[in-house]
Amino acid sequence: MRLAYESLKRKIAIAAATSSSPVAARTTEQDIVIETTDYYVKFWIETDEQKNILIADSLNLSDIPLDVEVLEEGIQFIDEAAEKEEAHWVYTAVPKDYTFKPEITYEILEDLFLIEPSTIEGQEEEEEGEDETQQGSDQIVINAIAKNNFLLDLEEEALRITDNLDPQDAKATTSADGKTSLWFWRRKSKATPQGYVKVYNTVTRQLEPVVGIKVKTRRWFKWAKGWTNSNGYYRVNRGYRNNVRYTAVFKNTRGFKIWPSVISISSARYRAGRHSKSGYNFNFYTNSVGWRWATVNNATVKYWNYCSQFGVDRPDYGLRIVANSNGFNGNSGAPMMRKTWGWAGFRSKSDLVSFLGKISISVPANKLWFLIRFVLPDIIINANASNGTDGVTSVTFHELAHASHFKKVRSNYWIKYINYIITYGSSSNPYGDGSGKNAGVCALGEAWAYHFGYFLTIQEFGNNNRKLTSGAFEKFDPLQRPNDISVSRYADGKYNNTVGWTGWIPSGIMYDLMDTNTDLIRTGHIDNASGYSIRNIYGALDYGIESPQAFRDRLLRENNNKDEDDVRELFDAYYWD
Repeated sequence: MRLAYESLKRKIAIAAATSSSPVAARTTEQDIVIETTDYYVKFWIETDEQKNILIADSLNLSDIPLDVEVLEEGIQFIDEAAEKEEAHWVYTAVPKDYTFKPEITYEILEDLFLIEPSTIEGQEEEEEGEDETQQGSDQIVINAIAKNNFLLDLEEEALRITDNLDPQDAKATTSADGKTSLWFWRRKSKATPQGYVKVYNTVTRQLEPVVGIKVKTRRWFKWAKGWTNSNGYYRVNRGYRNNVRYTAVFKNTRGFKIWPSVISISSARYRAGRHSKSGYNFNFYTNSVGWRWATVNNATVKYWNYCSQFGVDRPDYGLRIVANSNGFNGNSGAPMMRKTWGWAGFRSKSDLVSFLGKISISVPANKLWFLIRFVLPDIIINANASNGTDGVTSVTFHELAHASHFKKVRSNYWIKYINYIITYGSSSNPYGDGSGKNAGVCALGEAWAYHFGYFLTIQEFGNNNRKLTSGAFEKFDPLQRPNDISVSRYADGKYNNTVGWTGWIPSGIMYDLMDTNTDLIRTGHIDNASGYSIRNIYGALDYGIESPQAFRDRLLRENNNKDEDDVRELFDAYYWD
């Protein structure tokens, strides 16, 4: 800023030598003193807790240095120091009286002089109104205009020196000797950035609103933000005179965050670069990295709404959802790490690696610290665009159903779930063969998630989409085998075009509790049970209910033993008598 100050004074002095303008003359006569108002700083962040301390101070943190121009839309930035040192820098501006935290290393990069918005707005009113009765005299008006123009020119000169202004905004003048070119900047009126954020739905083949996310704008060290409404419309909370940088930040007003991967250092951000001060529209198509974040965001918003509709608890506030992009198979899970890390569920890094491997997610050893220190995901979604909007939404519904179940049973219960998968699962079959300790916890938990996730997918996309029809719930291949928990059963969600769902987890049993069809489940066993609702089923998924049989008994007890004989017969048909 000091360099800009001296540069601008020299320009004005040269310009004033050939000008009769009282404003120009007055500006050169008075020495306008500037003092540091803020500092450009970087903080060395080693844990998520440290980052949250800075966020609690209302600081606008950037993982990219503020003097770095982003040329590629959607770029994700991790500096080399972060990969080597197991920590990373974040950048921001802080007021000069900011109290730095002793537990967080920082470095002041530059002194800043930032014009306060309230100061400039007030001076602009004087400039436009020129009310002599309020100003006292014409001289005060001239002084105010001169100072106002000088400060604005000073800021723009600083932007020019740091290459943060568009060249087309420049205007040139020439000194009296005709040899010196002076570059000033066209004074512009303010505009408030606004626009829409939308994502392409592969089922409807239309753009749909991205609901509840933050849009941030920045020009130099001045930030603004706004939130998208149900139409995807946003308007930030300040105006600008020049074009600004736009970023879509996937932190939702409903209290969840989307993360770009399990080795991220912050929630997902789509950096769109510099655009008009009046506004910018984000349109995420399947070829954009923002598509998967926006699609998972919308699926989660819809899930929140469905929870209210069907009487299911919404997941905990602050849920962290990783939207992965690794192919069609696997790569999804609900570890609920922020609630279980450090407990018996994940006792070490090796336990975590084992669990992730069982659900087909691999993390390089040298990148594992990202996941542990910064991400700690609750939900991991396979959100590759090749899966389409319906595929990604279906998986999101499934994993969020787990998160709603967790809301009722909490950490001690979930640890049994995690340890079962770590102990008995494999990369090809994370649920094992049903013979291990706490297999009933896994059977019940997966039955619920497959049921509610699939039920909501039908609600959202109807019965004619892909294989997603209510009939698929009934397309089992029942095998007449004794009630031995070690044998292969059916309906764990692995879909085979010939026989439907296969495996040992009873996913269809909850649908059969709700439907009014009289179905042959297997030889000698007909489904006559009916009359239960999603609310009834979820209500019985309590802490301490750790098997399908215990669920059956709680369900009957909480609903006055409604249709008891048929309900017991149904569980027997699924080999869970």
